[in-house]
Amino acid sequence: MSQDKRMLLILEDGTRFEGVSFGAVDEICGWIHCDHNVVGYQEILTDPDNKGCIINMTYPLVGNYGVNDEDNESDGAYAAALIIKERSKIISNWRAKASLDDFMIRAHIVGLEKLDTRSLALHIRNHGELKGIIAPIEAPVDKLKAKLKTHIYPPSIKLMESLTHQGKVPKSFSRNDQYHVAIYDLGIKRSYLKQIEACDCQVICVSANTPWEDITAIKPDGLLISNGYGSPWELGKIVDQIRVALGKLPIFGISLGCQLLALAGGAKVTRMKIGHHGSNYPIRHMHDGRALITKQNHSFVIEKNSLEGSAFQASFINLNDATVEGIVSEEQLAIGIQFSPVPSDEGEPDFVFRHFTRMMDEFKKQ
Repeated sequence: MSQDKRMLLILEDGTRFEGVSFGAVDEICGWIHCDHNVVGYQEILTDPDNKGCIINMTYPLVGNYGVNDEDNESDGAYAAALIIKERSKIISNWRAKASLDDFMIRAHIVGLEKLDTRSLALHIRNHGELKGIIAPIEAPVDKLKAKLKTHIYPPSIKLMESLTHQGKVPKSFSRNDQYHVAIYDLGIKRSYLKQIEACDCQVICVSANTPWEDITAIKPDGLLISNGYGSPWELGKIVDQIRVALGKLPIFGISLGCQLLALAGGAKVTRMKIGHHGSNYPIRHMHDGRALITKQNHSFVIEKNSLEGSAFQASFINLNDATVEGIVSEEQLAIGIQFSPVPSDEGEPDFVFRHFTRMMDEFKKQ
């Protein structure tokens, strides 16, 4: 266990919170958002979407089932810090291999507990998501504020280079699976790869800077644009490649991939005051009227009015705030979702992956 040490959190508007350290002890800057999940802290910490972020968990008790070897969403841990109300001192789960504290020390993730997480959540709800800095309590406050004020995140494309597939694109697919899918890997989660591979797909992951010509050379049946960290506005080169690909083969975008797809089709994307981070977001499927409860992790949203005159129309709408949670274009053979596709209770891939395979079936018949 790490030694308890009094720590300070300062937000960019000057608001201060105090807590006690766990995990790694260090000074760290990051963008703060609240996560409303009850479970899943291991997945949250290893989700590339959270690279460099400070995560405030609104559920009060965290860590009671430990961590294991199967639930990581990537090869590393990407969150900068985790803020919780109370850390469980015991772990009780047959799959547990270590405690949350041990995991965070190994991954060098800063932890802060015994902080009023609900007050922090209310502050963010009222003022929007903010940058923050965590440091030992004795650190000079003026210097911390100065560091926070000048802290600049690396460009999104630079961040992706540290968490996505890199290297040459293979010359061809090596197996005779029913579907061959190229993936623009912007930080794809393992659970998404497992689901699409369960749909009889062989995938080839390519980096964000791969030109469309290199992708067409391997003759995929479909293109998936993955989730990932960062601002879609900074990824204009990827948007240009997607724009060229539209209409030439089925395309499926998830979260950041959905936002880039919307930009390629002529729509607009804006940053949200408070992002969607949690697992109880109700949405409506515009095609059949079904209501679904979804897991989400995004801070950017597609402007609904901008879809008029674009290549897309809304396919899913959030029932809390009426924001766009999905887009579709039959003409351009493209779909995108803002929410996280999760397997069914029986372990079957999310229905959106099946939709994507049906699109590839129809495309092959042309």
